[in-house]
Amino acid sequence: MIELGWSAPLTRVDAGTAQRGIRWQHQRIRELLAKAKAVADSALDGDAESSAAVAGIIADLHSTMEAHLSFEERVLLPLLAEDARAGLDRATRLKDEHKHQREVLSAIEREAWAQPQLPTLAAKLAFLTSWLLADMEEEERSFLSGEIAP
Repeated sequence: MIELGWSAPLTRVDAGTAQRGIRWQHQRIRELLAKAKAVADSALDGDAESSAAVAGIIADLHSTMEAHLSFEERVLLPLLAEDARAGLDRATRLKDEHKHQREVLSAIEREAWAQPQLPTLAAKLAFLTSWLLADMEEEERSFLSGEIAP
């Protein structure tokens, strides 16, 4: 059995391996999102130390999500290509969702580095945590439900 971490495999993997790797990453991302949510909430409550940490955690979240999205594309897209029934639609949806996530994360990170003390950054970080958690739950229902490819 191949064990996957954060690096996308160089060769194609089977659906079960892809699912295990993505679920493992999702658990690590959930841990980071919990930390990010706590920082955002504390910053919104006026904690100066947490306010100072917001830009850094946004950058951490962006880099983690970039690695994760690249990983998903590397392992899921070949599997979806094998599904003549709905694979193309699912692959297109996955790429569109990833493009949108990358755009949002990049924009918020640029803003965080340009104005790290901006009060609305904590609110945006809180939004990101909820949005990304909901997206992972939806992905687990749709892409990781055991029916990646025939």
